Amino acid sequence: MPGTASSLVPIALVGFMGAGKTTVGRELARRTGWPFEDLDELIERSQGQTIKEIFERHGETRFRELEGFVLREALRRPPPFVLALGGGAFIQNDIQNLLRDNGIPAVFLDAPADELYRRGAEDGLVRPLRRDEETFRQLYDERRPAYLRAALAIETSTKPVAAVVDEIICRLNLAPAGGAWD
Repeated sequence: MPGTASSLVPIALVGFMGAGKTTVGRELARRTGWPFEDLDELIERSQGQTIKEIFERHGETRFRELEGFVLREALRRPPPFVLALGGGAFIQNDIQNLLRDNGIPAVFLDAPADELYRRGAEDGLVRPLRRDEETFRQLYDERRPAYLRAALAIETSTKPVAAVVDEIICRLNLAPAGGAWD
């Protein structure tokens, strides 16, 4: 099973904007003792621009190309680690194939669209594709079938972050880097 003490691999968190990929990822990394990376942050560092600036200056197509390139670079580092992918990354077949071909389980963090829209307003982050609620819901509905191809789906609605992390650890049989929980 991926993530067991004998076969540590990275874990990729996927889902729509506002799903909690970064928040859950940071806590999962803390609990396992594994490093954490956020693909959007890696892209920003590699380009010296914010995600919003990349979208404005180069468009979504270029941004999606960067996601694949930066993800390939990130996967060159030694495992294990926790990686949060941007909301649109996992809908790309080449990203799904890259994770699958490398034996990296994708964990889909799911919640209803209205809750994700509300979370997006609360977190204060600039999300180039978060516009009005109707457009948001349409995009969610378009992307959700791709997210459901993840190795594992976890409903996050009404669950505290710690409960989501517990479920990931249990369902993937993860072990801490040092071999024993604190």
